[in-house]
Amino acid sequence: SMSQTVPPQQVMEFLHELFVQFDNLIDMDSTLWKVETIGDAFMVASGLEGVRIESRRSSKTATTPSSLSNPLSPAIAAILFGKSALEMAQTLIMPNGELCQIRAGMHTGDVCSGVVGTRMPRYCLFGDTVNTASRMESSGV
Repeated sequence: SMSQTVPPQQVMEFLHELFVQFDNLIDMDSTLWKVETIGDAFMVASGLEGVRIESRRSSKTATTPSSLSNPLSPAIAAILFGKSALEMAQTLIMPNGELCQIRAGMHTGDVCSGVVGTRMPRYCLFGDTVNTASRMESSGV
């Protein structure tokens, strides 16, 4: 793995570059929401009801997904994000000289969301759907 052959600073700088590219993909669709990054895992949600998203590149605010006429739009957005992330990652060379390869997985279901904590509060998703997605990521399923 890259982290075994490259200093931690270079790993962090590479992940920053990769995740900024993912952030840019998210900014292209108002139904997508970056939930969190943990280590080298990047979690995205789509179709969260009542979430107000303010793009860093635009002063526009959109409410999702109630404004969408197609109920499949959030799922399509998630699939297109995953496909674009896979394609974009293949254009990057990791600090160890290897081509960047990522995995993308999808899971659907109900979640509960909200801000948790008062010191460094975080917007979090909870529910079996999130737990299943996390197990999928950690086990490589």
